[in-house]
Amino acid sequence: MSSLSSIFNIGSSALSNAQVGISVTSNNISNADVEGYSRQTVQYTTGPTTSSGGLTYGSGAEVAEITRHFSETAEAQYLDSSSSAAMWETITSSLSSVETLFDDSDDDGYDLSTALDAFWTSLDALAADPESEAARTELTGYAETLTTLINSTSESLEAVQTDLNDQIEQQVDEVNDLLDTLADLNSQLAADPENSTLLDSQATALRDLSTYLDLSVVYNDDGQVTVYTEEGQTLVQGDTTYKLAYEGPQASMSLTSASTFDGQIYFEGESSYEIAIEVVSAGSTDGSAGAATYKVSLDGGETWLTDDDGNTLVFTASGEDDKVTVAGVSIWFGSSSDSSATAGGSLAVGDDFTVMAKSGVYWYETTSSKVNVTPIDVTDSDSNNRLTGGSLAGLLATRDQYVGGYLEELDALAEELAWQVNYVHSQGAGLTNYSSATSENSVDDATAALSDSSLAYADRLTSGTLSISVYDDDTGDVETLSSITIDPASDSLEDVADAINTTFSGLLTATISDGQLTIASEDGYSFQFAGDTTGTLAALGINTFFSGYDAGTIAVSDAVLDDPNRVNAAVVDATGEVLSGDSTCANNLAALADTDVTLDVYGSSTSQTISEHLASLVSDAGTDVDTSARKYTYYSALAENADELQQSVSGVNTDEELINLTKYQQAYSVAAQLIQVANEMFETVLSLRD
Repeated sequence: MSSLSSIFNIGSSALSNAQVGISVTSNNISNADVEGYSRQTVQYTTGPTTSSGGLTYGSGAEVAEITRHFSETAEAQYLDSSSSAAMWETITSSLSSVETLFDDSDDDGYDLSTALDAFWTSLDALAADPESEAARTELTGYAETLTTLINSTSESLEAVQTDLNDQIEQQVDEVNDLLDTLADLNSQLAADPENSTLLDSQATALRDLSTYLDLSVVYNDDGQVTVYTEEGQTLVQGDTTYKLAYEGPQASMSLTSASTFDGQIYFEGESSYEIAIEVVSAGSTDGSAGAATYKVSLDGGETWLTDDDGNTLVFTASGEDDKVTVAGVSIWFGSSSDSSATAGGSLAVGDDFTVMAKSGVYWYETTSSKVNVTPIDVTDSDSNNRLTGGSLAGLLATRDQYVGGYLEELDALAEELAWQVNYVHSQGAGLTNYSSATSENSVDDATAALSDSSLAYADRLTSGTLSISVYDDDTGDVETLSSITIDPASDSLEDVADAINTTFSGLLTATISDGQLTIASEDGYSFQFAGDTTGTLAALGINTFFSGYDAGTIAVSDAVLDDPNRVNAAVVDATGEVLSGDSTCANNLAALADTDVTLDVYGSSTSQTISEHLASLVSDAGTDVDTSARKYTYYSALAENADELQQSVSGVNTDEELINLTKYQQAYSVAAQLIQVANEMFETVLSLRD
């Protein structure tokens, strides 16, 4: 009877085993098209043996486990490639729309390059006919078109950055939600480590997270995962998350043990750069001869700003009255409670400061300790412990490295165009004399040296002379042709006004109101500017063609727009006269089209014409799109290959599963027959006893 019972048990066990196999296989088939599902198989083991009468025989098979097929190695390759692909896809998509801003900036297809060429051509036309009203009107018209396109391109680029900021903020929230999801799955898996459904959900969440961030994942034996960024910042550990935060502009400092500095670093302005500061000589922060000095980096400390000779630039640590401007950001030191008060203590060599004059992404190790993970340069092999992949890094890189770079170049181009044209134009004379001229630009402090003033072009000023020719309105004769000497390193706007009043006493009066200089002639007199080797007129915006100093502000001067006769085609000659038909100034303006200049752009020292600079900017935008698209294609292929490798392990092949289903159905049928045989034998034995 015991043998019959054993046969019955073996059949029952086989029947149960087949049922499990059928169930698992059916589940595989039904989930074949479910993304993230990992194939499962039943693993069997031989049951315990039994000895009787000197014989040993088996007790059938048992279900050992249900195995989830999943390759951690293949998945790690996928997560890495997927993260890189997502970053370059984001960059490519964003830059594709940006590229059109340079190639076709309005509905008529009239782009920046075309507008600049038309401006140069109109200057040639003025030089050919310097007293033509039509030439002057045409010139101002083309100039307005050019500046409007520059303005609109700048506005569009800034709008792109604003949109990117919105996307960054949204994605940070989505990342934090995924971190919470993974922490919750870890908590559930701690109680049920073999739960395939939870493990599949975990793998799906990790894949979703890898599209936002670069990841490194450690799979623990208990089913939980520990998630890091590629640079080692912990994101999920057990049921604990370490969140990201999107925060506004801010500054931070890291002081050495030798430092006694008691204060803060302050800044004004915005920049796409992250400004790193390192103290190179100890001292106070009061701007005195004994004050500390520091160097500045715009690439995370890999390189430091240098002068034209390649020497590292060193700046003096100073207060609010002597701000240092770097990359459009004014920097100074003050007390912790008052930005205008002098900071206490002294800086030491090696003290570090970081100025983030932009919003950034931070990783919070604790509620009070955070690390800046905003990328500096995603093309650099040295990531500086920042995000290196995912759409979040792509958005940040597009905003700062790419669009920010284009804006910097466009600003520098507009700045150079305005300066070069204004400098030449300010040396010339129009068709009508001035009775009064007021500067378009102002200074914050009329007593400060011009080179240290708030003028946008203060650093362009040089020592020299400013000449003015004064005329008698009744006779048209030259009353005087005189000059004043200006040293911008020591002379203030008040000094310039005083010099004009002294030199042209009774003829001209110079006054200052709200930081603007006005030069007015006395009754019966008028004047023309006869040359300015200092650049003061160009910097102040007197007798100039353009106003503004960057892509967002450049425009045709109101004085020129209101009176085309203010377009300077001629110059005042050595006798103080303006000769009829003279085109000296117009020729000099037209010659600017072929003049090589160097733009004030970090990391670039190329000297070429303004048109060539613009062509280079347009080319850079196109090249960046092509490069990012190629990288996206490359990493997408790697991700696809890794996914195919994973699918070869975890994917469901319905043909194979149907074969397995048939096999288990047959096993079920045989097991049922075995039970039937055992039952018949049992009945036979019982009948024999009767």
